[in-house]
Amino acid sequence: MAFLREKTSYNYRDTEQQRNIIAKQFAEQSWGTDELLEEIKAAETPYVDKFCQIKIPSWTKGRVALVGDAGYCASPAAGIGASLAVIGAGAIADALEKHEGSFELAFQAYNQTLRPFIEEVQATALTMLSKYLIPRTEEGIRKRNAHETSF
Repeated sequence: MAFLREKTSYNYRDTEQQRNIIAKQFAEQSWGTDELLEEIKAAETPYVDKFCQIKIPSWTKGRVALVGDAGYCASPAAGIGASLAVIGAGAIADALEKHEGSFELAFQAYNQTLRPFIEEVQATALTMLSKYLIPRTEEGIRKRNAHETSF
């Protein structure tokens, strides 16, 4: 189950609070939501998570570099977290080779050359989330379902 909601403050360790948020969001819906809500209510440890992104001004500090989700998580909506980690690792390796091991220059290059690509991926992920994964309107749901494919 997934839904879009304005930023909500909650204790991520409070499973009862999480259950209440979900129950309120899906109350009086159709197509078996009552059964799903009962399953969540009965679950010993329900899994609740946010679609979120990591956006920071620099992925490096001193001799430390963040790669993949640690530095620039695009969200599960992007569907390419592992690929971004490999691309980021390759970008750092290439920069270190190009700058003959100077981590200062390599990290500067890493931040400058990879950032436009990461920002594009993050923007695409937000579009995918709001337009296709969790549309806000009946028309959006119909359009999404018309393009649905099975794997």
